[in-house]
Amino acid sequence: MIDRLPLIGRDEELRSAVRALTSPEHRGVLLTGEPGVGKSRLAAEVLDKVGRTVARAYATVATSAIPFGALASLIPADLPAANPLRAAAEHLTKDRRLVLAVDDAHLLDEASTALLQYLVRHDLARVLCTARPAWQGLELVTIPVPALKREHADALLESVLGGPADSATRHLVWTNSQGNPLFLKELVAAGQHSGALVKRLGWCWEGPLELSGRLAEVVDHTLDRLTPERRRALEILAYGEPLELDLWSSLTSHDIVDELESQGLVRIEVSGQRARVRLGHPLYGTRLRATCPTLRARSHRRALADGLEAFGARRRGDLLRVVTWRLDSGSNASAEMLTRAAQQALTAQDWVLAERLCRQVVEQGEGNRVGLVHGLVLMYQRSCEQAEKVLAELMREAPPENLVQLASTRAFNLFFGLGRLDDAVAVLDSVTGVPPEFEDTLLYIGLTFALEYAPLPLVRAGAEMLSASTGWGAVAGQQVRAFCQLFAGEPVAALESVNDNDAGVSSWRDRFPGLRNGAEGIRADSLLRAGELDDAEKHAAQMLADVLDESRWAVTQAPPRLLSSRIARLRGQAATAVRMVAEAATESDALLMWDVLMLAELAQALALHGEAERAEGVLDRAECALRPAWRMAGFAVSQARSWVLAAAGRVGEAAEQAVATAEAARAHGAHGDEIVALHDAARFGADTSARLTELASTRTDRLTQAYSAHANARAAGDPRALEAVASEFVLCGVQLYAAEALAEASRMHRMAGRLREAEQLARQVGVLAARFDHATTPGLVVASSLASLTPRQLEIARLAVAGLTNAQIADRLTISKRTVDNHLHTIYNALGLTGRDGLRTIFGLA
Repeated sequence: MIDRLPLIGRDEELRSAVRALTSPEHRGVLLTGEPGVGKSRLAAEVLDKVGRTVARAYATVATSAIPFGALASLIPADLPAANPLRAAAEHLTKDRRLVLAVDDAHLLDEASTALLQYLVRHDLARVLCTARPAWQGLELVTIPVPALKREHADALLESVLGGPADSATRHLVWTNSQGNPLFLKELVAAGQHSGALVKRLGWCWEGPLELSGRLAEVVDHTLDRLTPERRRALEILAYGEPLELDLWSSLTSHDIVDELESQGLVRIEVSGQRARVRLGHPLYGTRLRATCPTLRARSHRRALADGLEAFGARRRGDLLRVVTWRLDSGSNASAEMLTRAAQQALTAQDWVLAERLCRQVVEQGEGNRVGLVHGLVLMYQRSCEQAEKVLAELMREAPPENLVQLASTRAFNLFFGLGRLDDAVAVLDSVTGVPPEFEDTLLYIGLTFALEYAPLPLVRAGAEMLSASTGWGAVAGQQVRAFCQLFAGEPVAALESVNDNDAGVSSWRDRFPGLRNGAEGIRADSLLRAGELDDAEKHAAQMLADVLDESRWAVTQAPPRLLSSRIARLRGQAATAVRMVAEAATESDALLMWDVLMLAELAQALALHGEAERAEGVLDRAECALRPAWRMAGFAVSQARSWVLAAAGRVGEAAEQAVATAEAARAHGAHGDEIVALHDAARFGADTSARLTELASTRTDRLTQAYSAHANARAAGDPRALEAVASEFVLCGVQLYAAEALAEASRMHRMAGRLREAEQLARQVGVLAARFDHATTPGLVVASSLASLTPRQLEIARLAVAGLTNAQIADRLTISKRTVDNHLHTIYNALGLTGRDGLRTIFGLA
């Protein structure tokens, strides 16, 4: 690991500090910020740029009680008693270009502070100080140095590690460092020392977070100064945060609360009438829990459970907190309480906690109480056959009021876990004579299956039927309609539908949290398909951060990871796309439908990354696991197959595969997948311009229009039109397609002998490709191959694809036939070809 951290995310502060330090209008700069944010690192960079003589001083706790203690190494020890300030200043300022740099100026003794004030007041030297935020000892230009933003913290982490980290690791480091560079560096050191931070595809954190070394010392420096009473208050908060302010106050005292808040050890968040309290930094909690004795930790948890029950435990999630604290404290909880808590954990999609609570109920001999929750947990653990046995047994003995929920869960497992469509529908059909609201539930579950296997026009009819009901059914129906619009290649309409449905989704989010997840997925996917990649990327990143923050299982990460990988591919970030899905792709032989989608996306990303053999292996797994009922997933697998073929150099077969995928999607009404497959086919050399023009004529989104324009420009052999569509792709954020369009235009110019235009466009391709992350496609390979030919070789190649024999080419160019033979041999080797048929393909004439 590097010793000196690179300066990342400080461009504005650096410019401001250099400007203030070199301007005749100012006397110096004060960099203020919390410990570890990088004030000294920034100061060093500033001093490197000002071009002046630098004198450095370091204030410490030890020197703060000694007159001129921090500056002792810079001034004589025998200063005259009459006017020591003037004498010290004269000694320091023999060089009028002096910059006096002082670290931790808030620890300066009074004499040193007075000397700095004297230098500033009389403009004898420039001064650069670093200090804590509250210090105002000098009248200097103050530049706050805050913690790093998330994107800068991620970049710093990659630099420290010497390579990228996976999403979960980036999230863990960000959560615990809060953008503090020192904390980030020491977290990495602690992880590597403990063996928790290991390198797989990228760096990943495997195991608990344990503070050690310097990071533990930094945190302990703050915590060890606490009195036992105040440390106890923070320990209670560490085991329960976020806590209601009144609950925490009842377990401590109001005086302690105020004092700890003023010291920055806790922070209070107020929302409406509710105030909650958290520790001032996540690492405080990690360290407090690690150093708290076992018996005391159990006592704290019992106190939390007793306190919350005393307050009534009336809020959503309170029961779950009480039960968890009881179990962690070694106390018992009734099977009835555990069951209700397990149901709440399930609703919150906290599968790990739900499984733990189910296990506790089973150990008490009351497993029938949690059969439904247990079945769902088994499904998300990919034990779908076992889940079917549990749920089938429960349905045989279930009372009528539980039948709808059991049937919905069982059918869900049968369809999405096992791909058994007929059995899933039969389970739903077996439930009869239920109230209208429950009928809506059964219809909604059936429609979620239909979205995968049925032609979309039929699903739309069902969505309209459900939308005509009242209550949550109308909201669910509107969401199914939005899914239909999205899959039909109508992202603008899907966005409008999901936005119109927001209020309804929010009103039912406590009872049906899946509606909110579905809405966010539709929104991000619609933005992507509409060509709004920046907004789509933000939504997908937030979706994934929410999932990681709640520590949900990998299968629930599928939607945001799939979206993030697709966005990365469109931007030419192949390695990023691979990491995004590889992190959550399972090695299990039992695969859910979402696993098949993840593997198909991973295969596409690997193909773009140039790993054809590995992509083939991954796609084989997806194809083996694919079930006939998962038709929409089948389109994704089929699209991936075309790219795996292309990565293996079988571009003609890839085009045929893409056309076949488009035809199948069209028959299903899945025009969104049809549009993408048709555009892929065009990129492989097929002429799909007529159908894409037809689809674009009924759609308004920018990306579909660009796809159509791209296919038409390729079909017409129009390099100017390709340049125009490249600009449109850039506006959408789709840099990969922009580079391909420019590369194709360059190829056309080169083939026509317009070498100047070809080279100009090739340079533009190079600018775009410089930002790519090992992305390679047939279009980019062809352009780079042709650019490697000399003008004479290119001329001979053009004549060869025009049908001239080697002897005719020799006559035309007044050279020997042997020279033509040698040139063509060199051309074939350079382009990886075996003869004229391959050459015709590269020139777009096959």
